[in-house]
Amino acid sequence: MNEEDHYFHGDPLGNRNMKSYPDYCRTITIRDSNGSIKELVFPKALDLDRPKRARTTFSPEQLYHLEREFQRNQYMVGKERSQLARELGLSETQVKVWFQNRRTKYKRDVSREAEVKDARSESMAACNIMKLLQPPSNQVQLTLPPYMLPYPTFAHGHAGT
Repeated sequence: MNEEDHYFHGDPLGNRNMKSYPDYCRTITIRDSNGSIKELVFPKALDLDRPKRARTTFSPEQLYHLEREFQRNQYMVGKERSQLARELGLSETQVKVWFQNRRTKYKRDVSREAEVKDARSESMAACNIMKLLQPPSNQVQLTLPPYMLPYPTFAHGHAGT
């Protein structure tokens, strides 16, 4: 292995480490929150310097039409997707991704609603059990002597048995 096959990296402490990586790799040295030094290895093809694409902002009118179509059909494909994209001035990819994201949101919302419904059902069941265990408020509560309780409070070795 010749020197061109090695990457020399200086870390923030000024130490020089020699590590061997293939030509298609790029490394970045960072210090994590614990103060440890980490070396991250990425493919050179991954352009880390390129700015991220700006997030698409949909107009209220576009959102209205997208939501209306979603209520009719959660899966927009083919000619329908092409036509909707054209009508809204969006690319087919933007429409496709919007529908993917909307389906994910729909599933998350349905799941949360089911969790809330389950919690309400459990609370209702607990309340009903508590009501059954409490004497009715319009009746006088009788206090039974210990010998009439379902489980006697006296010991089995009691005199007279």
